[in-house]
Amino acid sequence: MLAARGLPALYYKSLTSGAQKVAAGLLQATSLSFLVVVSQIGVQLDLIRPAASAALVAAGLLSVLLFPLTALTLLRGAEQPEPLEPVR
Repeated sequence: MLAARGLPALYYKSLTSGAQKVAAGLLQATSLSFLVVVSQIGVQLDLIRPAASAALVAAGLLSVLLFPLTALTLLRGAEQPEPLEPVR
């Protein structure tokens, strides 16, 4: 999910810094509903086991929790200006 939904953010021209592009990619890759639906369909069609379905949903839940936190941490760090050197 991160590669499929997050990598297109690297092509954003309006975002100037690399941190902003990475943060946008992380926020785009956050998805739980898709994984829930796909895993439920897979279980109903006997394509995946319920345990595998639960693992997919758990991975999606982790992405919903961790990707935005990481993105906001990156953005917060990018906003801090570099310290000025003392004048001699």
